[in-house]
Amino acid sequence: MPTPQKAIFNGMGQNQWYVHLSRTEGADLGVIKTALSGLVTDCNAEGINLTLGFGPGLLPELTDDVPEDFQAYTTVESTDGSGRQAKGTQEELLLWLNHDDKDKVWKAQYDARKALEGHMAVARETPTFIYGESLDMTGFKDGTGNPADEDQPAVAVVLDGASGAGGSHIIAQRWVHDLDGWNALSVDQQEKNFGRMKFPEIEKTDQQEAYSHLSHVELRENGNHGNEESGKRNEIARRSTPYAFHDGTVGLYFMAFCKDQAPLRERMRLMYGLDGANNVRDAMTDYSNPASGSFYFAPSEETLAAIIN
Repeated sequence: MPTPQKAIFNGMGQNQWYVHLSRTEGADLGVIKTALSGLVTDCNAEGINLTLGFGPGLLPELTDDVPEDFQAYTTVESTDGSGRQAKGTQEELLLWLNHDDKDKVWKAQYDARKALEGHMAVARETPTFIYGESLDMTGFKDGTGNPADEDQPAVAVVLDGASGAGGSHIIAQRWVHDLDGWNALSVDQQEKNFGRMKFPEIEKTDQQEAYSHLSHVELRENGNHGNEESGKRNEIARRSTPYAFHDGTVGLYFMAFCKDQAPLRERMRLMYGLDGANNVRDAMTDYSNPASGSFYFAPSEETLAAIIN
């Protein structure tokens, strides 16, 4: 079995940095590979967690080890007239770095960007951090639906023998929160919207409303999502952290890994009331929506080494 990129399952450092890039006109793949090789070397030397994700427009130009059903991210919009949407901004390369020392993270991503200059341009970047005990800015604990640590590779890594074996599909979105609107709600209504308690944070509400977040993202075998009546299906491994910009914009940088891309697309469509959600939108989309979104694939360590060396 090929080896997954180790940083996917390492404990996350306090400080994260996400950088999205796409090629410029006349870009040289050789220069890009050399720059990424240097980034890997530097991060290994400094103990920085690094995950490299490649978009569907770039990966096939670098390797034949491309997973099945690897699609570009396109905007998903509700049909209820609200105008709510999960905006698509598909780019070609994702650098995800994290470490407790913010200086190290900043320096490594800066050096990589300089090495890529003239061949790849930064489309967007988001520095994030771990807030309290892994809280979202809404005050709710993030990632409580994750499988146990030891079970995450089984849901996040492409199986041996399949195209892309040892790799992982990634969804990367920057959600923007309306915190004033959210904080104006009673705790009871916030809990109904999420489908779980604020304290203790791992307890679900007694009843899952059709509009609850869990009713859209905790997929169940019988379609009664968010409830305990049947087993979970198509689980994902979440790696999300909050951010706060100087202009007052705050939100959640949502990143998740899965062995297939389809479950990532399914959750997003359900959140916007499409398909099996029967036009019932996730209540959280009244208070938060993605300003950007891309799909990537993190190839195995072996495939990555073949790409950059």
